[in-house]
Parts: sequence; C-alpha cells; structure tokens
Amino acid sequence: MAGAAGPDRENRGVAVAGDIVSGRYVLDQPIGSGGMATVWRARDQVTGENVALKRMHARVQDDPDLIERFRREAQAVSRLSHPAIVRLLDEGQDDDGPYIVFELVEGTNLKALIRDKGPLPPETAASVASQVARGLELAHRQGVIHRDIKSHNVLVTDDGTAKLTDFGIARLLDGDQGGLTRTGTVLGTSDYLAPEQARGLAVDGRSDVYSLGIVLYECLTGELPFPADTPMGVAQRQVRDPLPDPRAVMPTVPPYLAAATLRACEKDPSARFSTALEMSDALLDAPQGTTGVLPVVALPADDEVTGALGITPAPEDEDGATSVRQAAVVVAPPAAAPPPPAAPPADEPPHDAAPGDPVIHTAAKNRSRRLWPGFMAAGLILALVVVGVFIVWGRGGAGDRVGNGAPAPVKVPASAAGGSGAATGDVTTLKLASVKDVDPSGDGREMPAEVPLAYDGNDQTFWRTEKYATPDFGGVGKTGVGLELTLQQPAVATRLDMITKGTGGAFEVLAGPPGADTRVVGKGTFTNGAQSVDLTPGAASDVYTLWITEPPPNVDGDGYRAYVGEISLQGTPG
Repeated sequence: MAGAAGPDRENRGVAVAGDIVSGRYVLDQPIGSGGMATVWRARDQVTGENVALKRMHARVQDDPDLIERFRREAQAVSRLSHPAIVRLLDEGQDDDGPYIVFELVEGTNLKALIRDKGPLPPETAASVASQVARGLELAHRQGVIHRDIKSHNVLVTDDGTAKLTDFGIARLLDGDQGGLTRTGTVLGTSDYLAPEQARGLAVDGRSDVYSLGIVLYECLTGELPFPADTPMGVAQRQVRDPLPDPRAVMPTVPPYLAAATLRACEKDPSARFSTALEMSDALLDAPQGTTGVLPVVALPADDEVTGALGITPAPEDEDGATSVRQAAVVVAPPAAAPPPPAAPPADEPPHDAAPGDPVIHTAAKNRSRRLWPGFMAAGLILALVVVGVFIVWGRGGAGDRVGNGAPAPVKVPASAAGGSGAATGDVTTLKLASVKDVDPSGDGREMPAEVPLAYDGNDQTFWRTEKYATPDFGGVGKTGVGLELTLQQPAVATRLDMITKGTGGAFEVLAGPPGADTRVVGKGTFTNGAQSVDLTPGAASDVYTLWITEPPPNVDGDGYRAYVGEISLQGTPG
C-alpha cells in the first residue's frame, strides 16, 4: 500500500483515507467493518469509477485459516453471475495483505432499512426476498451454499433492487475443505440459523431457504421471531420452537406470504421449499386481488454430531449482529425431527461478519467447472434471450408488452417450431410462429418467462400456470388462462399433442384467441404424461388456444396448477 501515511505507519495494514492500494485504488472512507476486514469506498484510477474495496485487517493476517477464508470468499462468488449478487471487479495482494474489489452498491443494508422504516410493505418484502431467492438458486446450482443469509447481508438500492453480499463462510460443495477443518464448529448468525445448522449438522440449499424465511418474517413484521437473552438461547429456539405466524404480529400480511414464510421455516428440511427457486415462485403466486411481484429473471438445485455442541457469542458487528462460534452447550434436536440431508458437513473457521460487506463474482471465471442440467439449459437460455434480465415491481413492466399493452409474443425458433412440417398423409405437424401466455380476465400475464419451456424439445421442462388456492382460480371470476399458439399460416388443426403433469382439471382447445364467440374444437382433462386430443375440423385458423378452465391439483405442493410441456398441433394447412 502506498500513501502519505504508508511508510510511517506503526502498524502494518492500518489503512487511512488517501492510501493507494496496488497503485490503482485510492481509499476514500470506510463503509463497513467487522472482525476480519474493513470495506472502503474507493476510486479506481484506471476506470474512474467508485468501487468497494475489502481490505483484510493486519491483526488477523497471521491466521492461515482466516487468510484461506478470505480467499475462499472470492473463489465462491467468482463462479456466480446474477443481478441479485454483488459483482466482483478485482482481487489481489500487496505489501499490506489481500484485498477484494466489488461493485459499489449505492443503498443500505436490509437490516438498517427495517430499523429505519419498520415493517416493509408486503410487496416490497416479497420483492426483496424473491430477488435474493433467485440469486441463491443460481448459487446452489453452482455448488455454493451461502450459510449466512441475514438482513445485514442484503443490500437494497433506492429503486428496490436487492443484492446479496458476504459469502465469507460459503461452502463450496465441490471444493476441498482441507485446511479449514474445525470439528463441531457452528457457523452462521444465531437469529437466522437453520435448525440443522444450529446443531452442527450437514447443510444444503434448504438451510439457506430457512434463513431467507427468517429474513422474510423480519421484513413483514419488523422483528425477529425468536428473541432470547443469549445467542445460545436463540439457537435453541431455532431448533425447538415453530415459527410464529407473521399475521399474529402484523395482521395485514397477505395469507399467501404468511404461508410462504411458514413453509420456508419448517424445522424439517424436507417440509420446506425444495429449492430457492420454488420459494421465489411462491412469492410470485399472489392470488388475484392481492400483492403481486415479479423479481429478477434468473439465469437458468447425516449423521448427527454426538457430544456437547452449541454456541457462544462472537464479538458484535457495528450494527449489533452477533455471529456464532463453537462452544459446549447442548442444543437438543426436536423429538420427531428426521435426519438432515446426507451431505458431508463443512468445517471452516468461525465468522465475524462485517455489516454491508459486498460479495463478489466474475462473470466467466470458473463457470465451466459445473454444467447446469441439460434439461434446463435450452429453455432457460431461450427464456433469457426473449425476456432479458430485468427487475419489475408489480406483475408487469413496459418492456414486456407491445402495442396496446398485450403481452409480447414469444417467437419460436425454427428448431422448436413444431417439427419439420413433413406431411404424413394429409396431416402435417403445423409450424408455429409464436406462443404467448394469455390471462384476459386477470392481469394479462401467466408465467410468461416459462413459455419457451412448452416447446424446447425437452419433455422434462414445463410452462406452468400460477398457483391457485381453489380450482376456480381462487373464486375471483376468472374464466380461464392458457397458451395462445399462432401458426405460420392458417390451417385446420385436427389434433393437439402435449405432455402434462398432474391429473384432473379441465381444458378446451379454441380455434382463435379467447373470447365469447371463439369456437371450441376440443375438450379434455389433464393426464400425467403424453396426451392427445382430437379436434373437430372446421374453418382454417392461424391461432389456436389451449384454454385451461380448471387447473388440476398441484403435483408439487398445495393448491391448483397446470403444467404443459412440448405442445404441438397436427392438421392440414389451409
């Protein structure tokens, strides 16, 4: 480190404003500090941009475990590229030790926002939590478990964008944990610890889901659910006590958000949302007439420790957050708790969290180490191309609509346009020009980002309706939702083929867009797998609609929801 005070400083690595790091970054002022590092606002002399620079304290640089943890933070997030995760810009080391450089997020951490404003409006709470969940989904797919989800580690900008920070104790599921082993160590922050985490057992993505559920509870109520005199007492309550219904504190919390919060915080990991993406979807599934949000579109998821195990408080951060360290107080499991997921536990040194610490990523670095499942890739890449990466508050945004405000159709590429069109007798697989979701008596949108999954050539991917509380779409007068298929040329369709999940419900096939006078050419119920519906021939049409009049019971949880994959039409061109 070069700077006015550098050569005369008594203690190596004690940074001051005006110091220059690696000849490039000029320190301005500290914006967060913890037991291991301080985060500075700095200026990049090469680009002229303001950045956040995390500098490790000199007093801990002789601890090889903490040096390794600092390095692992960069390693963990360098494989992640998502709008809800703070971006890595640079990392390195100079004479005063290691440093990491991040994008500077102009905003406040969620903990401070709640302290300042109290309970957040339900739509804001759902938006923040759903954005973080989408970022976590990517992290989990890339083998990174955060393990310290808390409101202090979520940055919120003035326009409502949420960004997840501080992967300092993240676990790399595919990485070597050698050199960081401390048997029985409990890592995390007691107010947000998942039960299995508090007991020192194995963790997976569902542990982050639990912690995010606590954050959502805090957003909705303005308080934490398990107050106690000591961090040990908090952790014991995390293991033992069911989460209170947030409506007991804040009666205005919508029922669907209360249900999502309670499910995320189930003591049994198998009873929670199975993935962070599923939790995000639940936060989107607002019944008609209640709060609705659409978050960032994601880039397309033991053995019990024996002996005495518990926690003791670590030094408090500036804003009062208390981290957790190993100790010798027993945290007893609940009587009927099933065993946690059988992944090997991570052993790393205790964590002293820095409030507002940014976290990092490099868009391409290390991404090739893990490939997403093939069945997601085609549909999600296409979804990204069609929809883009965006943030909207409410159920729609200007960029998603054309002309008079109708949802923009999804263009179908030639490879997914209903086959080659080769004739079989007088019948041809009809070529599609576009597919779009339709919800004319609702908000006009029905999971538009997932529409490409209905024709991506993979029978394991599905477009879904929203989730409804009852089979009559929640009893709000909605007559149906569906998919509108526009052909490249008018034709007489004689058969609809599709793959579905779930059994029951009802649908119609319309020769034209939904409307009172549109001709019904076929009817059916949902079956689990491939199904075909013979259609009544009539006048040629260039639009056919799969019109769902009653969604079947949801196969992935409560409520009612239809799933449609690989839809196509057979018929005779007109």
